[in-house]
Amino acid sequence: MATSNLFPSSPLSSSSSTSSSPSTTKISPLHYFHITPSNFPKTLLNPSKPPSLSFKLSSSSSKTAISTFFPGDDDPTSPESDKPREECGVVGIYGDPEASRLCYLALHALQHRGQEGAGIVSVHKNILQSVTGVGLVSDVFNQSKLDLLPGNSAIGHVRYSTAGSSMLKNVQPFVAGYRFGSVGVAHNGNLVNYRLLRHALEDQGSIFNTSSDTEVVLHLIAISKARPFLQRIVGACEQLQGAYSMVFITEDKLVAVRDPFGFRPLVMGRRSNGAVVFASETCALDLIEATYEREVNPGEVVVVDAAGISSLCLLPHRPRKACVFEHIYFSLPNSTVFGRSVYESRYAFGQILAAKAPVDCDVVIAVPDSGFVAALGYAAKAGVPFQQGLIRSHYVGRTFIEPSQKIRDFGVKLKLAPVQAVLKGKRVVVVDDSIVRGTTSSKIVRLLKDAGAKEVHMRIASPPIIGSCYYGVDTPSSEELISNRMSVEEVREFIQCDSLAFLSLESLGEFLGEEAPSFCDACFSGNYPVLPAESKVKRVGDFVDDGLNGSVDAGWTETHVNQTPVKVEGTISCQKKEKAVNDTSASSVQDSSSKANGNIRNPKQTLLPFPSEYPVRDMASTKKLTGLIGPTRLLLATAIV
Repeated sequence: MATSNLFPSSPLSSSSSTSSSPSTTKISPLHYFHITPSNFPKTLLNPSKPPSLSFKLSSSSSKTAISTFFPGDDDPTSPESDKPREECGVVGIYGDPEASRLCYLALHALQHRGQEGAGIVSVHKNILQSVTGVGLVSDVFNQSKLDLLPGNSAIGHVRYSTAGSSMLKNVQPFVAGYRFGSVGVAHNGNLVNYRLLRHALEDQGSIFNTSSDTEVVLHLIAISKARPFLQRIVGACEQLQGAYSMVFITEDKLVAVRDPFGFRPLVMGRRSNGAVVFASETCALDLIEATYEREVNPGEVVVVDAAGISSLCLLPHRPRKACVFEHIYFSLPNSTVFGRSVYESRYAFGQILAAKAPVDCDVVIAVPDSGFVAALGYAAKAGVPFQQGLIRSHYVGRTFIEPSQKIRDFGVKLKLAPVQAVLKGKRVVVVDDSIVRGTTSSKIVRLLKDAGAKEVHMRIASPPIIGSCYYGVDTPSSEELISNRMSVEEVREFIQCDSLAFLSLESLGEFLGEEAPSFCDACFSGNYPVLPAESKVKRVGDFVDDGLNGSVDAGWTETHVNQTPVKVEGTISCQKKEKAVNDTSASSVQDSSSKANGNIRNPKQTLLPFPSEYPVRDMASTKKLTGLIGPTRLLLATAIV
């Protein structure tokens, strides 16, 4: 396989070269499995058009305001400041005329995986069209936006980042053009060798438009010399280290990829009309009435196109290391993740806590919402009634005007309200999923005691978190993790509860049974399957830029062979051989609604297609063309070649 490998000798890790996952099929990287099910939609079996060269133009950026004070992120007054953050959710749909609308609904189901940005890319008549924006899915999309996304295939993405770093230009899916067509990508995970790859690509002349590690993947695909396109994806992914569950879309294909360790979840389903669906969780399949079929196996590349479904595996093979925190906190209870029910896992964690760390109490309550299921399990095992002692407000906005006379624990009180009738004079067991910094837990204990609780006993349905995650979870540095600095007794004294107990790592392993070695517990044990390749690892929210520097991008248009370039300075223009076209700068291509509602790419806005008879293959050929088409930097900033 001919690929351009930046680090041909750098393995993902020193792990065994064979996969220990029983569900992973060992497949040669060049051997395809073609499957054409009987219920595969007939419309997909028609030969598709070959991909055409496309070109993107970017206008001046527009900004969408977002408050820098958002309780729930890094603000210590927030109940969520003690929670790790899942960074992304992805979805891909192929073969349904309502693909973008189904994608929109699926993103709603995955909203818990990211609340700071959302986007959808669809394909219609060999053109990739995209709408992205900052905010919730309901903030970004409306009927008019979805009308801009026709087509039978689409991918979508929701993302999380820390407040103040949610830049529009970093909201996925990303779309790029290269000399053989266009490609869009949505990514859940984190690449631990991102900076090494980026520096190597920049040394070769690549220019990056975002500060996201996902853009590295597009550059690796673009510089690859492999044919066909699928081998470009394989060659790019085999240079990546870390966690990635990705969906790609081209003019005629939908591709789903999962890293060889399988850190982040990715499932495959099918609708009754035969449309194929990929999503981060099964809850997204349920909402759009798609039937769950299977997981995308670790290291698997699944391709859906007009010929059916094909699959191959990345090399080298690795033992599965699925993130156990998906079952503790990230995934919704109604999802099946890594072949296990999330609800059943959390219920069992609560039962284990009741058996291993019993305490005399009158009532069991949960820290909403993620502590509910574990609290139910604890109450059932302990034979103590479960009641709702804390009410969570789901209608708190992003900004707050605090009274001049400071209110103690203001952020917590905005989100959580104690029920005195449940708490007063009672010995209370409070079940939560995790403790990160400990600041919010101490506020909750104080809140309950102020409401009249006689005793407060904390039970945590996970082991103590002692290490940061490098595989797609936004966690504080190890120095900020309270369990990395203190013993359990010291943590208890810090949060001022009457007793404190965690689910032990040993008990977690016993629950997982024979599958325990196939789960990653690095944040609890410090045993990292893939060590970072650099001293500072980029995570979502850890951006170089600051502010909402988004762009309003024009669409992706097919090339017309009867056009030739015109020598201009600072822009790219085209004219027909018979008649010149008036030059229009990229800054004139705008959508007035984009400033408030996100980033819209519409093919009707495109005025300046890139001529197919002048494909730019490398930096050497780029330099030869600079006198013809303008500065090299402009060319590479507007199209990945």
